[in-house]
Amino acid sequence: MIPTLHPLADAARRYRKTPDGLEAEMTPKEALACAHGPQPARESLWWEVNNYASAMYLTHRTFEAFQYVTCALAMKRAVPTLVNMAVILEAFGKFERALDYTQEAARIDPSDDRATALLAEALLRMGRFAEGWPLYIKNRASMDWCKMFLPEWEGAHQDINGKRILVIEGGGYGDNLYFLRWLHTLRRWGADVHYVCQPSFAPLVRRQGFRAIENWHGNADIRWERYDYFCPLLGLGHKLGVTIENYKWQGPYVRATRRRATRPTRRIGLCWLAGESTSQRKQRSLHNEQVERIVLALPSTHRWVNLTYGFPHPECENPPLDNWLVTADLMSQLDLVVTVDTGVAHLAGAMNIPCWTILPGASAWHYPLHHDYHPLYPSMRLFRNPTEGMEDATGRCALELWRLK
Repeated sequence: MIPTLHPLADAARRYRKTPDGLEAEMTPKEALACAHGPQPARESLWWEVNNYASAMYLTHRTFEAFQYVTCALAMKRAVPTLVNMAVILEAFGKFERALDYTQEAARIDPSDDRATALLAEALLRMGRFAEGWPLYIKNRASMDWCKMFLPEWEGAHQDINGKRILVIEGGGYGDNLYFLRWLHTLRRWGADVHYVCQPSFAPLVRRQGFRAIENWHGNADIRWERYDYFCPLLGLGHKLGVTIENYKWQGPYVRATRRRATRPTRRIGLCWLAGESTSQRKQRSLHNEQVERIVLALPSTHRWVNLTYGFPHPECENPPLDNWLVTADLMSQLDLVVTVDTGVAHLAGAMNIPCWTILPGASAWHYPLHHDYHPLYPSMRLFRNPTEGMEDATGRCALELWRLK
């Protein structure tokens, strides 16, 4: 997320104090107003120029955003200007260059969660898991409030054989599917695993043999006294010491109810829309023209099956997708899944179903760089865009679809 600085802002609003003043995340409405307003004058303050760069970025004028953040950075190397520069470079897929700015921001203020969260994800994206996990836990998997009720499981050195452990969800569906693999490790070590998760995810969790506690918008029936430890799901990679080098694929860790049937026509799943409800730039989803390019590239001997929840397509089978177990059952009948970066991609990878994932220039940390196939999902082929957007990656994926027999 792009931060924006408002040293003269009303503190009663949604702002927070920083060493440089009161700060907040720019809203889409503010971005539009700023982008359509006057350009910063030559005598502008550094934070005004930085704000304008934020507005350019959030209104998809990324090259202009880069120009203005370069000016702001020349005026002051502060956490907001450094983080802005890093985020804009990542949008262009320039991750190595972005890392320098992220590291500098984290050195200036190690307590700034934007800088350290960005650094954590940068390190994980580069496959530097041992360095990235501790920062990731701090920013994405800290649940200190649970310590009022239970001790936290600290990791592999702490015996959990015969213990009942409460694992608590975090992030989106893709995050939960990515980390779900390590619940099996806890069970192999003798733990009785109970997992707090979204209601639509619970049937899939139960199918894997875990106890699911449904979280209804923060309302979950947790009997704390029944457990020995709690553990944030998103902390398991760090607690188990997982790295790219030591990770070993144990086979599919999500299984469906149905078994695959033999069909004369090959069926290909398609998901073109990512769950980006908290993102101000919807950069992981395909736009309509890209969707049509993908759809029309498929040979007539194959059939599309729509895996995009809530959005039917006239050229696809459009089965109901009531929950994630229904989706898994449907996917178990497919020959291939073509998807953007969303929960569908992670589910296909977890089930070891052949999957082609189309990634934007600003690819998420879950897809380590310099890999054509995902190192934690052997069945997943990655189509990366070399710069901003998804146009090139979409074109290469369409070409591969056209070549299918």
